[in-house]
Amino acid sequence: MKNPEIVCILRQISQKNNVKLPESIDFEVSDGILRINLSDKGVCANMQSNESAFEGWALCLKAWLPDLIEKVLICWNPTTHKSNLLHYERFKYRIWKFIQTYDWAENGSLFNMDYYGENLKNWVINFPCDEADKEAQGDEAILERDYIANQKGNYDIIDQQLPVGVFNNVVSKASCVMPRGKSQIDIWALRCDTLHIFELKKSNNIKVGIISELMYYVNIMNDIKNQRIKYPPNAKECEYRNFDILYNSLNSNKIHFIKGHFLAERLHPLISPAVITLLNDSHIQKMENIEYSYIVL
Repeated sequence: MKNPEIVCILRQISQKNNVKLPESIDFEVSDGILRINLSDKGVCANMQSNESAFEGWALCLKAWLPDLIEKVLICWNPTTHKSNLLHYERFKYRIWKFIQTYDWAENGSLFNMDYYGENLKNWVINFPCDEADKEAQGDEAILERDYIANQKGNYDIIDQQLPVGVFNNVVSKASCVMPRGKSQIDIWALRCDTLHIFELKKSNNIKVGIISELMYYVNIMNDIKNQRIKYPPNAKECEYRNFDILYNSLNSNKIHFIKGHFLAERLHPLISPAVITLLNDSHIQKMENIEYSYIVL
């Protein structure tokens, strides 16, 4: 069973005629296994795009088709093209985390899953080097600021645009491990011993990739919390965007839980409550004290 047949079943079950699968990914269900065959372009595309968001598609299809799918096999071809290496590095981290988290997900390529055991310890994360722009740039930025203003009383601290660029040993253009461009958490907050991470989307942005993007940010911050990845020494001097409060909380081991929130007026038609339940149904998530939820904007 391939893309057209899968779409027909999904539309029947969900009773939503607008359900589609990305043409750039070949899906195949056979003998209880869902094969997700990613294109070369999808491997190095923006992680929230339909062609790259394998985490979102895997979770949605498995949640909607539990009688047909027991395992998910993620398949792709490695890239060696220099212009794509930073995107590919982020893709490999996402694959590694996803397969590590869910025992029903498997690696369908030649990628060595032991790769990150040695590499993570050399990674550092960048941090704010100035305050956010005084004027919001774009519709989502306006929504971010409105949400922060309305929620200040519900958190110890809440702020926006937390950088999560990954570098090797030092923060510099030459040491980039993953794309650093717009790699920022939309909104973050602290309450007691919990770090909250929000991925905000405006009403016309309902891609499955919101799952992939939020999972990536949660995983990065969880690796920082557990000191697998670190901030560089000069991070302790930063006071922009309330980063000093976050840094001190992480450095003193005050943060014990991370909660990732989908913050949107509406989600993709396939992101149902069952999908979020499946997202949380992992012994790794429970052991690492990670939880996901949907907050209606």
